[in-house]
Amino acid sequence: MVKDLFERIKGDKGPLGKWADKAEGYYVFPKLEGPISNRMSFNGKKVITWSINDYLGLANHPEVLKIDGDSASEHGMAYPMGARMMSGHTNYHEQLEEECAEFVGKEASYLVNFGYQGMVSAIDALVSKDDIIVYDVDTHACIIDGVRLHAGKRFVYRHNDIESCEKNLMRATKMAEKTGGGILLVSEGVFGMRGEQGRIAEIVALKKKYNFRLLVDDAHGFGTLGEGGRVQDMNKEFKTKLTFILQHLQNQWQELVLSLQEIKILFNILNTTCVHKCLRNHYQCQWLRGH
Repeated sequence: MVKDLFERIKGDKGPLGKWADKAEGYYVFPKLEGPISNRMSFNGKKVITWSINDYLGLANHPEVLKIDGDSASEHGMAYPMGARMMSGHTNYHEQLEEECAEFVGKEASYLVNFGYQGMVSAIDALVSKDDIIVYDVDTHACIIDGVRLHAGKRFVYRHNDIESCEKNLMRATKMAEKTGGGILLVSEGVFGMRGEQGRIAEIVALKKKYNFRLLVDDAHGFGTLGEGGRVQDMNKEFKTKLTFILQHLQNQWQELVLSLQEIKILFNILNTTCVHKCLRNHYQCQWLRGH
């Protein structure tokens, strides 16, 4: 017997949906009013805001607002129309990528619309069905969703547990020997759900024993940790061994800089297979110039 989808949904609204009647307007979909700030109005009262993405407090900086206004007057709110691969690529995109790469001391950077999209797209673009993913159980939801898209095998290790990580690298190695694929290990520089720093140096040390590539999401440490907020620069002894570093420029918008070691090969892969860059409309010029 074929069941009606809506009947199931009525009976099982999911872990959040079952609380919707009580939570909406307070725990979810709250209406914060007033200028973006660390203090805003909620239900008629001034409250301290912890949940907005204006981490560095630059959303209403006078210089940013001026550039936003000037750019909107010059370009409108729509230009460029289209995904970068087709018609949305401009000199401003290239300029921002060059400036971001210079800031983090890399040869190049790769700009996409926001971090969640960037991580999902990067994982999807970098692995095939024969490759194996090993990842920390407490990684951010964007990593979990990226891993879910993977058509091949994946192993999860206990949070920040190097012994568990190595055990799963051993399992992944045996599996990769059968499939003929490679291994991608995913962790975070600072875990967004816990606030703890990832044990990146110890993971890198495992590269002496196992052949894998390392993807580090540094979004939650970028701008605050390391020399000048460059995060992994504080780990000079191993920063050249990181295959990928994903970082956000954290102010009123979020975008992702993907810094890569093997620039030519990997950029060619991402430019042609990173679905969100190929198919999704990209930043308007006032956003790019504001950065």
